[in-house]
Amino acid sequence: MDGDLLAKSILALVSQFSFLSGRYDATQSHIRPPDDPVSLTRKSHSGKLSDILAASGRPNYVQEPSRKDVLRGCAPLSTFTLTEFSDGGVILGIAVSHVLTDAAGYHLLMRHLGDIYTALISKNAPPRIPFNTRLEAFEFGTGRSKPETLAELKRRGLPKPIPIKGLMGRLIKSLIIKAMDKSIRHNVPIRIHFSPSQVTHLKETVLTESGEDWISTNVALCAHFTSLMAKLSYGDDIKTEMQIGQLLDLRGRYFEADANAQSQYVGNAILIHIDKAAFPEGLQNTSRGALARYFKQRQAKTTADDVKDRLDLLADCLRHHYTNPELDVKNPIISLNNQSKMAIYDVSFAGQLPQQIYPQDVGDNIMFFPAADGGIDIYIRDIVNPQRQEQLLTPDWQTRIFDF
Repeated sequence: MDGDLLAKSILALVSQFSFLSGRYDATQSHIRPPDDPVSLTRKSHSGKLSDILAASGRPNYVQEPSRKDVLRGCAPLSTFTLTEFSDGGVILGIAVSHVLTDAAGYHLLMRHLGDIYTALISKNAPPRIPFNTRLEAFEFGTGRSKPETLAELKRRGLPKPIPIKGLMGRLIKSLIIKAMDKSIRHNVPIRIHFSPSQVTHLKETVLTESGEDWISTNVALCAHFTSLMAKLSYGDDIKTEMQIGQLLDLRGRYFEADANAQSQYVGNAILIHIDKAAFPEGLQNTSRGALARYFKQRQAKTTADDVKDRLDLLADCLRHHYTNPELDVKNPIISLNNQSKMAIYDVSFAGQLPQQIYPQDVGDNIMFFPAADGGIDIYIRDIVNPQRQEQLLTPDWQTRIFDF
């Protein structure tokens, strides 16, 4: 890869989407225009890229600012780092804050960066961004006052959320951000690879166990790894009640021009559950089939209107300086993030395709991510006890993981 040309490509991308260089103003909840555009940082590494690709986990070659610095406006909302290895291989590390975009929008920006690089290498003008960068249907919140918001929480049977304003609120918020930054820095998730044939086999097995006539790949993966995560995290300490959070990203919404068309994607693009699920025999003793039925039923019940209604309430709580009312920090939670359907390997830099794409780090326990061979990479992080996730690489746990 031509580093000088990549640097010019990034400047062209940033000139089209200037808020990549912006700073977040937390007091006003808006993004300040940048003084100077972000640019490419280049580094040399004496090792071999082939050794990095052979390792398990997510290599840390992304110059990622801490949440603390981003929320204080002390760091830009994106960074670009090119690390060049002795064997000629390179890693392009890109961090884009969630303040700006979600995973689907992030990927489209990266694909556009590849298109710009391809144009410049042929001495053509950089193409413009071919998708919508403002999604009106995905702006949430109502005009509810603080008393009205609290009354709505009570009506729904949700607990009063923790305030994040004032001296105590700022302390709680600071502790949460500090804990998240520490987790990201010191807790590298384990990566497990499923080939396309293994994904198909798992889906067939879980379908048979569930007794359903059809389940999605997403349901099969969620059932299998929720069961594994419960056994890993809680062992014999039976948990009959569990919060299960699920996020599913789709990118088609970025290609719709008006809010009405975009709104058709709300239910699928932001499929969020933070539900308290009760399992009579305990989550650890619940079969994959039962978990598959649970996930299928939850997805069937979640409509676009339901998702928007829940996110409107969450936005109102945040506007009145409260935490997420649906998340009970005192109870255990397993969170899943499924990005496995995104065609991320269509990023091309003048015909050069990535050998491996690693997801930007987020705080989920389980992330499903596309693999270069058409299979799925599963990133697993035990947030409470990072040492436990290492057990997944032992022969005993490997047998459990691939038991289908």
